[in-house]
Amino acid sequence: MLGSFVVLYLFLGGCGAGVLLTASLWSLLFYGTRTRTFEQSRAFGALAGKLYAGGFLLLAAAALCLLLDLGRPQRFLLLFVRPTPSLLSVGSFVLLASLLCAGVLAAIHFAAILRAPSAVRKGLEGACTVLATALMVYTGLYMAWMEAVPLWNNAALPVLLALSSASSGLAAVLLTAPFSRDWPLLGGWAEALHRVHCLVLALEAAALVAFVGLAALSPFARPSLGLLLAPEGLGAWFIGGFAIAAVALPLAAEVARGVTRTAAPLLASEVLCILGGLILRFCLVLAGSHWLG
Repeated sequence: MLGSFVVLYLFLGGCGAGVLLTASLWSLLFYGTRTRTFEQSRAFGALAGKLYAGGFLLLAAAALCLLLDLGRPQRFLLLFVRPTPSLLSVGSFVLLASLLCAGVLAAIHFAAILRAPSAVRKGLEGACTVLATALMVYTGLYMAWMEAVPLWNNAALPVLLALSSASSGLAAVLLTAPFSRDWPLLGGWAEALHRVHCLVLALEAAALVAFVGLAALSPFARPSLGLLLAPEGLGAWFIGGFAIAAVALPLAAEVARGVTRTAAPLLASEVLCILGGLILRFCLVLAGSHWLG
């Protein structure tokens, strides 16, 4: 049975990784364009710094949750001093490397503490992209590799959780960006982010269908799946709080936004995506614990 701190660790780590992946890829693409103006570069630099700082804080909170779950600081340090060939140990090193990378990039972009050549910044952002992707995948594999819980031992679960992390990260970026200085100067990039978010939500919906379908085919996973979907069980949270509120409605809102060409912000939709990522993980853990008794 995973404790609440581990669930928060997986959610915060996944969301933080999603923010860092979005920020690093966006930065690499932005600075690769030749048509950007000085004003746009200044606006993006301020925003990127906030995103890297936000990703850093989310990952720091995830590390704190892991420390609280382990109970003693000595056990947390042993993950690095005496690493074992386990997924938790690998994930801890990826988390630490991501924290360091995000902290340096935040200092370069936002705090102006460090002055780094363009090649160094690009190298760090490339590393951040790889680390953030690995962290998103890790948070999905952590549960899927627990063969003792049939509901979690599902080939679609790592994909579903990785896409949930990407959706939460994109939502956090879209939620933060409008409050940044000179945000209207980056309007074209905002439209691209919304299109990417729409694609991620569509893939997340497909992964959700695949996860439920594979669980239904497993006789060992069916009892937990029944608890996950039953109205008297976790159905109100899993179906209403995640499938509908965090996937279907935001996807419909993004599609409607693209069709109507409206520039209105979808702040409520982004909040639902983030909360839905947390609800998903708690529902999966509670339903899985039903099998363990």
